[in-house]
This record gives sequence, C-alpha cells and structure tokens, in this order.
Amino acid sequence: MEPVNSAYFFIMLLACSVAILLYRYTITLKRFLNDFVKISKKVSNKEFHSRLETSARGELGKLSRNFNFMMETMANTIEEVEYKHLQLTSVLKSISHGILVLDIDGNIILINDEARKIIKSKCIGNEEGKNIRQVIDFKEILREIEKYIGSKENDSYSLKLEDETVYKLKIDPVYLQNSKNAIIGSIINIENITEIVKLENMRKDFVANVSHELKTPLTSINGFVETLIMNEDLEVSKRNRFLAIIQKESNRLKRLIEDILLLSSIENKDNLVTENIALYNVLKEVYEIVGYIACSKNIELDYCFEDENIKIQANGDYIKQLFLNLIDNAIKYTPEGGKVVVNQFVKNDEIIIEVIDNGVGIPKEDQNKIFQRFYRVDKARSRSVGGTGLGLAITKHIVNSLKGSICVESELGKGSKFIVTIPTKIS
Repeated sequence: MEPVNSAYFFIMLLACSVAILLYRYTITLKRFLNDFVKISKKVSNKEFHSRLETSARGELGKLSRNFNFMMETMANTIEEVEYKHLQLTSVLKSISHGILVLDIDGNIILINDEARKIIKSKCIGNEEGKNIRQVIDFKEILREIEKYIGSKENDSYSLKLEDETVYKLKIDPVYLQNSKNAIIGSIINIENITEIVKLENMRKDFVANVSHELKTPLTSINGFVETLIMNEDLEVSKRNRFLAIIQKESNRLKRLIEDILLLSSIENKDNLVTENIALYNVLKEVYEIVGYIACSKNIELDYCFEDENIKIQANGDYIKQLFLNLIDNAIKYTPEGGKVVVNQFVKNDEIIIEVIDNGVGIPKEDQNKIFQRFYRVDKARSRSVGGTGLGLAITKHIVNSLKGSICVESELGKGSKFIVTIPTKIS
C-alpha cells in the first residue's frame, strides 16, 4: 500500500503545483491584458508616448518589448511627419502667392491663407478634402482652374477683372514618384500682379511720353537750325526770331531733362541728405522766386502760417521743390487779377499745407490723373505756360518720401485747392 500512497501523494503534489503555476500565470496574463487594454486606449487617444510596464518573462516579456519598440518607432515616425507637416505649413504660409494643391478629381489637398483670400473661400479653415466647386466663390478663377484639372501640360493664364485687378494663374501637374505619365494632381499658383502690370504700363507710357516730349522740341530746333544754315542771307529780324525759338525749345529740353533726373533721384533716394527744415523759411524763399511772375500777372500772393517755427526732418531741396511746384502751378493757371494763398496748420499730429487759387480749375474726371507723369488736362495750355508735365508727379513723389499724402479739391472755372499732409515725426 505504501508505494501506492506515495505515488498518489506525488501526483496530488504535482497537480497542486501545476494548478498554482497556472493560477499565477493566469493572474500575470490577466494583469498583462489589463495593462495592454489601458495602453491601447491611450494610444487610440494619440498618447503615443505610452509604454507597457511589465516584469513578465518569456513570450509575454518578448511581446512587451516588441510592442514598446513598435510604439517608439511609431512615435518617432509621427513626430517626424508632424515636423515635416509643420515645415510645409510654415513654407505655405510664408509664400506671398496663393498656393492650391488639387488631386485629379479637383479635391483640395493643400491650401494657404493667401489662396483662401483670393478664391474667396466658402469654408475658411476646412477646405482640405473638399471639391473646389464647394470651396471657391470666385467664378472667374473657378472657371479657369476647372479647365486644367488633370492636365499634363504646364500652363499660365492672366485674368483681368472689371476693377482692373489682374491675377496670374500658373498650373503645374504633379506626377507620381518616378513616373512621367501618372498624374496625381496639380499645383495652382495664383499671384496678384496688378501692381506689376501697372508699373509695366507706366514704364511703357513713360518711355513713349519721354520720346514724344523730347522729339517735339528737338524737331523744332533741328528745323530752325537747318533753315539758318541753308539761308545765310536771312534777314536779321527773322534770324533773331528763329534763334529765340531755338533758345526757348532748348530751355524746354533742359527743364524736361532736369525734371526727369529729379524724379529718378527721388524714386531711388540717391544721396538723400536730410536735416531740420523750417517750412516758413523755405516758403519765403520760394515767394521771392515766384513773386515777380505773380506781379507780372497782377496776382495777389498771400500766406497764413499757423506756426512759423515748425520744422521737419527732410531734404531741403525737396521741400523747396514741393512749394515751388504747387505755387508756380497755381500762378500759371490763375488768370490775371486772381489770388493764390498758402495755408499751414497742424491737425492730429500732422502738418497740413494748402495751396489755394481761384484759377481755371480742374475737371472732375481729370482730378485722379493729374499726378501721373506727363498727364496734362489741357496739353496746349500746359506747353504754352512752359510745363513739362512732370511737376505734380515730382510733387507726389516728394510727399510720398515724407510718408505723407497729397490730394486736390477743384471746381472747373472756380479754382483749386491742393492739400499736402505730412506727419510731424517722419521715421
């Protein structure tokens, strides 16, 4: 009986040991599964820094280490993707043009703030993933973009609106990596080129106008010189008259070239030396220069300075030219017996200078154009009084260099008021 009892006891001991081991393993496994469920919930909530903390050995320990390594790899990958996305977003935001990236179905993949403004987005901040027809509220741009969706060709197009705004649309296809045939979308570059177009047109107009303005006196000078050369026995009175015309046209050429050089100097700020300028002293100097012209036309010249000691930091020659252009213009276009007044006062920390005349006035339709180069309301009259067509353009550039503004109030036949506003402190 003893061997049987011994065997029975051994079996019972072995069974109890196995049961205890199974129980402990079950507890360990349950605890591991509970930890795994908690960690998986954190991961599903984008807490990718979470890790399994377990002392398990064997297969569970290996599973824990593999899971933690996988989570670390995933966290690093996501961090790298987020960093690259942040870089891409920062680049897109810093681009001054509108950038729109579409797939081949016209769905928006990427868009920057400038593009949102230009296309007048219907759902600001939620464009990605939506079709352009749901987003773009700018019919002209939508129509042009739709033409090139899925196109394999690079193309560009200028769109001019009724309000003179000009947009340039550049479309570039996006190919699948290492493929020259598979198109996966398009990049749309939308640029507002209104100012560029205006400047180009101004350049063309300026060249054309300068050529015309130079050609007229040169033709006149050349013609009279040839007449004098070919007619040696010309009467003295006629010769003197021709020479007087040549002198007049030469002086006109000189004034024109000087004005062009001055305008260029102001625009480029060449060797600009500034100092504290007393406006009243400059005005008195200009009055002495133009006084005889006003006297010859019996024009009353007057001024009213609120503060004769007021000074601004500026270039003295520019301030003199500003006063000279405005007052000289007022005298030129005021008939005999008229009146020209200059007022100065300070309002809201700004210096206001008014030049008022009771002359011929300016038609309403011309008032927005008179500061353009070579623009003349009455070309024949302007030339007869010796104008180059650049005086007001120069004046406007001088005022702009002082961070100020200039405007005109005028009524045809009743006179004009030019108003210059300059900040008291010019940075």
